[in-house]
Amino acid sequence: MAEPQAPLPTIARRLLWVTGLGSLLVALTVTAAAVLTVDAEVDELLDDGLKASAAQLAPLLLQSGAAPQPSAHDADDELRFAWAWFDAGGRLVRASPGATVSWQPVAPGFAHRDHWRLYGLSLRGGQGLLVVAQTRAERKEVRVEVASYALLAALALAALGLPLLAWRSQRELRPLQRLAEGLARFDATRDEPGALAAQLGPPARAELQPIHDALRQIGERLGERLALEREFTAQSAHLLRTPLAGMDAQLAVALKEQPDQPRLQRVREASRRLQHLLLALLRLFRSTPELRRVALDARTLLAGLPLGSLQLQDGPPCPLDADAELLAAALLNLVDNAQRHGATRLWLSQPLPGGLLLVDDGTGLGEAEKANLRSRLASGSTEQGLGLRLAQLVARAHGGELSLPDCAQGFAVQLLLGR
Repeated sequence: MAEPQAPLPTIARRLLWVTGLGSLLVALTVTAAAVLTVDAEVDELLDDGLKASAAQLAPLLLQSGAAPQPSAHDADDELRFAWAWFDAGGRLVRASPGATVSWQPVAPGFAHRDHWRLYGLSLRGGQGLLVVAQTRAERKEVRVEVASYALLAALALAALGLPLLAWRSQRELRPLQRLAEGLARFDATRDEPGALAAQLGPPARAELQPIHDALRQIGERLGERLALEREFTAQSAHLLRTPLAGMDAQLAVALKEQPDQPRLQRVREASRRLQHLLLALLRLFRSTPELRRVALDARTLLAGLPLGSLQLQDGPPCPLDADAELLAAALLNLVDNAQRHGATRLWLSQPLPGGLLLVDDGTGLGEAEKANLRSRLASGSTEQGLGLRLAQLVARAHGGELSLPDCAQGFAVQLLLGR
């Protein structure tokens, strides 16, 4: 028995995943680009702020003159900005809370001390150096805020755009979904292939035009082949049935005139086998075999077939609702297989409703050979021979299946016919 296949991934789901991941990657890329771009601008703006602060603070300090050493700043206040005035000798003149003498010596321009970003401005008249400073934590906080706002903006844009992209993708996939639904509604066992194009309707997108054209051409060709097949089957069955029936009638008359001729009896049995087989094959190998189900007794049907030297053992009736002509052809092929393997007796039983079990006392098959034969039957291979293959096709035409159950002696075949 074939293992159930895992469900195939859908285009819509895969497209949604790609769209979602793409939107996230775009958001992260935009954020990274914004952070890299803004980082340099933030440093430049803050440095400009330090230079402007120094330029504004310098005249005020010069006007106010010297003052005592700086007082300590309040620990509860967050220190972000400080300044210090050093004279020409490098001595601290005035300073704001948080300033430190370690800033000296600092040359004019920008520099770094500990966790400070410094800017030194030379005072006019050789009155020393003014150092203004800003904590690096302030700059880091600005960068984090810029990155956070950029990321939130990009994610918000992606979150708003993703439903729109998904909705638009679904709309664009709708023609493909309608094509799939139209193909799913088409029943190849009942509908005419030529009507497939009309059932699908015109293509909704240019990309689907080649698919519609190919399906239309295949449907038309299959429709022509089926029409030719039906005509050939009907004509062949009519042309073959009459001469075969005439041969059987002539052989029956010859046997009445010369009943002691065993060869005539064997010829008549072969003629009946040929009639059953040919008519069944003509019907069975059509693409859509038509069943003519009737209520019958499979034991009576088998007993009426030419069994040759085989003896059908007595047993209870085996009622079935099946096509008598096809079932007779299947049983005849199984009988031929039993004869080729040296069988002399047959047992027919009905282990379950709608099923038949035929067992012979022939040589049978070994376990490895039987396992190999079961595998070929399951795969639909024709290497198992026409007998079992035809019986399998008859069972499938009835909606059932053929199996090879184990038996203590000989060979067993079980036919399950659907109701």
